[in-house]
Amino acid sequence: MRRITLSRWITLVAVLGGIAIDCIAVSVIVRDPSSDGAWAAVLLGVSFVVWGIAFAHLADRPDTEDEDEDAGKPVRVDRVDRLIASALTVMVFTAAYAIARWHQVPVWWAFGGAVIALGLPMVNRALDRRIARDEQAEGTAD
Repeated sequence: MRRITLSRWITLVAVLGGIAIDCIAVSVIVRDPSSDGAWAAVLLGVSFVVWGIAFAHLADRPDTEDEDEDAGKPVRVDRVDRLIASALTVMVFTAAYAIARWHQVPVWWAFGGAVIALGLPMVNRALDRRIARDEQAEGTAD
C-alpha cells in the first residue's frame, strides 16, 4: 500500500478547500447574484484548486541535477513555477477583497485593501533585489 506524502496532503487540502470555498460562494451567488464578494470567492476557490494541482506537479519534480537539458523539463518547471506564483497572486487579491466585502467594507476600500495586500510583498521583493544589487556593486568596487 502506497503512503500519502506531505506534498500530496497539501495538494489534497488545497483542492478540497478550493472546492469548499466554491460551493459556499456559489450558494451565496444563487441567493444574491449581485454579491461581488461571492464572485471574488469563486475566483479564490478556483485559484486554490489551480495552486493545489500545480503544487502536485512541483512536488513531482525530480531532485537530480543531471537531467538531459534537451528533454524539455526546464520549460515545464518554469511554467509550473509561474502558475504557482500567479495562483498565489490571485489568492492574495481575492481573499483580501472577499474578506473585506464579507465584513461590509465599501467596494473601493475593499479594492484598495486588496491592492495594498498584493502590493506589499511585491515592494518587499523589489527592495530585496535592490539591496542585493547594491551589495553586489559594493563587492565589485572593493
